[in-house]
Amino acid sequence: MEATKRNLFKEVTDRFRFLRDSSIAKYGNTQPERTWTFEMIADLFEKAYMANQRGEPLAWINFAVIPEIFWAMDLVPVVLDTIHGMAAGTPEGVTKYIDIAEQHIPDHVCSDNKVLLGAALAGEVPIPDMLIHPSHPCDSNVATFPVIAQYFDKPYFCIDVPYFRDERTRQYVADELKRLVSFLEEVTGRKLDMDRLKQVMEYSNRSHELILKCGELRAAVPCPYSTIETVSEYVPFLGLPGTPQLVDYCQKRYAWAKERVGKGEGHLRDEKIRLVWLYGAPVFDFALFPWLEKQYGAITVGNMNSNFIIEPVEGISDPDNIFRGLAEKVLRLHMGRECGGTWENFINASLDHCSRLKADAAIFAGHIACKANWAIMKLVKDRISDELGIPVLIFETDLFDPRVVSAEAIRAKFADFFETYF
Repeated sequence: MEATKRNLFKEVTDRFRFLRDSSIAKYGNTQPERTWTFEMIADLFEKAYMANQRGEPLAWINFAVIPEIFWAMDLVPVVLDTIHGMAAGTPEGVTKYIDIAEQHIPDHVCSDNKVLLGAALAGEVPIPDMLIHPSHPCDSNVATFPVIAQYFDKPYFCIDVPYFRDERTRQYVADELKRLVSFLEEVTGRKLDMDRLKQVMEYSNRSHELILKCGELRAAVPCPYSTIETVSEYVPFLGLPGTPQLVDYCQKRYAWAKERVGKGEGHLRDEKIRLVWLYGAPVFDFALFPWLEKQYGAITVGNMNSNFIIEPVEGISDPDNIFRGLAEKVLRLHMGRECGGTWENFINASLDHCSRLKADAAIFAGHIACKANWAIMKLVKDRISDELGIPVLIFETDLFDPRVVSAEAIRAKFADFFETYF
């Protein structure tokens, strides 16, 4: 009997609806904030699922692509990396897709891209109408996105991002985003309405104002956020800028966090260790985070993927200002900011992250496929140790595949680390 095929869009939607309902059943209406992120993630993937069901255009985009232009053209942007991360945390996991992909591509390609290819070949993720990614910071994207587009005969666009970070680069990327608009107009037959784009940018600006304020509140001791809240905001913050839904979430989250900080209340009654993750975290094991909180009083106050320090775009009545502002966002989105360009970018961002959030320790969960970051981690560790006086835990893992380094092995590394330094 043939196994029922998964639909990752619907599966992730249903899973987060279940988490929301479970939280309501456990806490009633006394702690509604526990459901907000679950609801946002479910809504985001439901948009993609329903658009696909209705036959509306879907765009697969990478984590370093801004969604505002897509929302302004009434296109649903599916941030693939968030789908993979959420699916990796389900009981079924994503190792099946990795194995399928390795029948076609080298095993050293990033497992994030393997999940994408494997799920597509398995027919368990809807094939999009177009694929878009930037040329930075990941070589695996550059290697796999155009191949997938060619295999499925879908339009493909790469936002070219220069190596250096200066005004010439910002203008160049702004022009690339204008080329992206022309590409989307040609593929979809829709024209970008500038009034609609301005409205989207108003939502985007308001969201980013509040995201910055929420980030400042996470620096409070004790931290008002739980680790899960900090880490999971990555998903809506990537996919929903430019929508009123994200503005509503950010307003509620900011008001809630501000009130808690004003009362001196933290998520943990006894906050002992503040962690900043300098890179990714093993998304196949979300249970790691509450385990760290319960076992060691160690709360994650910052994670590279949730470190949104993007300023609102000024002068949105001028289309050129909008595109330059969105170009700046492309350069400042996580991972592109740290891992694109010179090695000083990673070091400076890591020092700022740890200092700003008053970290007691930093964690580098080194994804096995990201060789460039491994090349400079000794420099990063030494600078953090010398300038901030805090220890750094470094370990190798595959963020999506538990067969490389198991959840148990990662917990053992944390146990040794805390025993040594705390």
